[in-house]
Amino acid sequence: MKGKRVLLLLLLVLLLTVTCARERMPDVRIPSVSLSILTEGPITIADPIDIALNIYHRKKDEVEFPGESTDFLPFSLYEHMVKPARLRGDLVKTMVIYTVTLYDTGEFSFGPLQVQVGNEILSTEKLDITVLSVIPKNDPNPTLKDITPPYRPKMKRIMFLIIPLTLIGVAVAFYLLRKLIQKRPQEIPDLVFGERKIDPYEYSITELKALTKDQFKHSRDVKSIYSKISIVLRYFIGSTLDFSALTMTTNEIKRHLGKQRFSNVPLPRILNILKRSDMVKFAKENPHRERVDNDITESIEIVEKVHDTYSTNREASTDDV
Repeated sequence: MKGKRVLLLLLLVLLLTVTCARERMPDVRIPSVSLSILTEGPITIADPIDIALNIYHRKKDEVEFPGESTDFLPFSLYEHMVKPARLRGDLVKTMVIYTVTLYDTGEFSFGPLQVQVGNEILSTEKLDITVLSVIPKNDPNPTLKDITPPYRPKMKRIMFLIIPLTLIGVAVAFYLLRKLIQKRPQEIPDLVFGERKIDPYEYSITELKALTKDQFKHSRDVKSIYSKISIVLRYFIGSTLDFSALTMTTNEIKRHLGKQRFSNVPLPRILNILKRSDMVKFAKENPHRERVDNDITESIEIVEKVHDTYSTNREASTDDV
């Protein structure tokens, strides 16, 4: 009698063990695949999201599953790991845990993913995921209606007009500045009267001697006289010594003649008259009539001296040739 009781007790324990094992064994088709989300609570923008890919198969089956970042767009893949687990006999559950994230808000679908088990290609159902911008304080399970999405700045229409006009203005300013920097003094053309070329010496002497006439003196003020002297001297010196004196300041003429070291050029006398002309024109200096007459006479002497020196040199060089 006692032996029967022990035997019945063993049979009862065996029955309970088999029943519990069947309860632990999920009712799934072999092979099969599914997706489930492991992250609990609401998901906000840029949060890590853990998603499980569950693969039920036999131990002998080879399994291939997605593992590249491009397989999960628009989600970004951080990492993935594999957790195999033996269920019963030769049945195996392989769990692949993906950690992904998303830099946007709204309703998104993860998957479906394709998995190869042995010779079969299985596809999971898609997994809907809601990504919020922030979590409200008073609602642990918010919906998209509770959330204001991140503000996306919009360009005002007037900016489409301002930006091109600004770029055009900058381009024009750059072009003008470049032209101004690259500008070079232009060659001063020889004076021409009709078809006859005017000699610089004859022109300069004629203009300076015209200033000595009484009717000319009384008809013009001192500023006009010194302006004429300055133009005539600069034109004659520049034409004779071959440089653009008309486009230079007095200091630039001084540096140029000093560097070239022209012989028999009365540089101090030339500079004195040019400086006085600048003072009369720009500083409103008013020299006496005697000083004006002396400067006109000295200008004539300078022209004659430079002309005699360089015309003699040209004739000598021509004879040598």
